[in-house]
Amino acid sequence: MFSSSTSAAQQRKPGGPSRSAEEIPERALGFARKYGTQLTPEVFEVWYTYSARDNPQINEVLDRAMNTDQDLDVEFLTKLYSEHLSPQSAGDALDRIGGDLHGTLTRVSDALGENLKEHSVFSGTLRNAGRHLAQGSSKGEVSGVIRELHRANQQHLQAAQKLGLQLEKSRAQVAKLKNELFEVKRSSNTDYLTGLPNRRALDEVLDNEIFDARQKKHPLALMMCALDNLEAVTRTHGLSAGDETMKAFAEITRRVLRQGQTPARFAGARFAMVLPEMEPVEALQLAEALRQRFKELDAAKGMIGQLSVSVGVTELLEGDDRTILIDRADRALTDAQGEGRDRSVMA
Repeated sequence: MFSSSTSAAQQRKPGGPSRSAEEIPERALGFARKYGTQLTPEVFEVWYTYSARDNPQINEVLDRAMNTDQDLDVEFLTKLYSEHLSPQSAGDALDRIGGDLHGTLTRVSDALGENLKEHSVFSGTLRNAGRHLAQGSSKGEVSGVIRELHRANQQHLQAAQKLGLQLEKSRAQVAKLKNELFEVKRSSNTDYLTGLPNRRALDEVLDNEIFDARQKKHPLALMMCALDNLEAVTRTHGLSAGDETMKAFAEITRRVLRQGQTPARFAGARFAMVLPEMEPVEALQLAEALRQRFKELDAAKGMIGQLSVSVGVTELLEGDDRTILIDRADRALTDAQGEGRDRSVMA
């Protein structure tokens, strides 16, 4: 299997420990060997995420399990994946976050209501005191008014302090929920196998880049890639070899593409590259560089046999929307496959 694979866990948070793309999967494989767990895609994703140390929930559960000698079998790790890493968990997470936010806003509303009520009572006390003093009062009555004002003032201060504490707690809770929402969005837009943006994220990026290209009148290229003969790899070497091949290709796209260019897993063994401010001829040159890097990968590893990728390239034309652009790039890819694979074709 390839050691250059990556996952969603590679998207580091500021301040987190720095680990190279090679070190993280090696650590993940080491954990799998140590605990004797079969390497299904879900199990590898859990070990990879734990090795990257950027998912607090995964870290906490596995740290506790290791410290208590809990059996870390495939069933346990698959359940952990379903609860914290799978796309299906995003809906549950959003429901929970929505419930927490509703509870927080309800508590703030209740605290504001109590404070307004107390403020109204305090204002009434001040008005009554003013009337008594204006009418002229004995020394005893003035003392009573002062005591009532002192009592009302203390209650008012306590209500204000209670509101301040509630608002402070709510600010912290909202900040926490904001971070959780960001993480849910990131997870729901990430392909769990390769760590690249998924089709949902690709559609969003492509719509934004098409709008930007039209506004700024700069070129936009789209590349569609398909790993050749991946089915043969899985038949000969197993599903895990096919998964590792896709992960290796995803890592190559990260290294070849520049900042601002977006690689994504489109579907199955197909990938898309969104290339803003790039002319089609430049995109074709990039496709050739990508294709050559992928061919060189197994020449260095010498484990599966010659790997290749077919590529279709197109550019944004007048009247194109996302669907038309994708379809034209996909037709170019089909032409590349029809002409014998392992080549780049421009539409």
